[in-house]
Amino acid sequence: MADKISSYGQAGLDISQTKARSVEKTERGAGAESKARSEAPRDSVDITDTAVNLKRIEGRLANMSEVDEGKVQAMRDRIESGDYKIDPEQLAQKLRKLEQDLS
Repeated sequence: MADKISSYGQAGLDISQTKARSVEKTERGAGAESKARSEAPRDSVDITDTAVNLKRIEGRLANMSEVDEGKVQAMRDRIESGDYKIDPEQLAQKLRKLEQDLS
C-alpha cells in the first residue's frame, strides 16, 4: 500500500517505505522496553508522621479566616469611642522608614 502526499510539490511523495521502517522499529523497541521495565527496581513512597501532620494542619489553615474579626471589632470600638489616638510624628517616621526600605 502506497500513501501519497498530494500537496507536496508537483507530484505526490511515496511514504510507504518510511511507514514500514517506523512500524518495524516500534515492534522491536516494545520487547526491549518491557524487558527493561520488568528488571527495573520498583519505586516506593513512605509517608512520614510529619507529612501527615502537615497535611492536617494545612486543612485546618484552609478553613480559617485570614482576618481576626475580634481584633478588627476591638479596633473599630476604640476608634469610635475616641480611645485610639494617632501620633502624626510617629506615623510620618514609619512612612519614611518604609519608603527607605523599599528603595
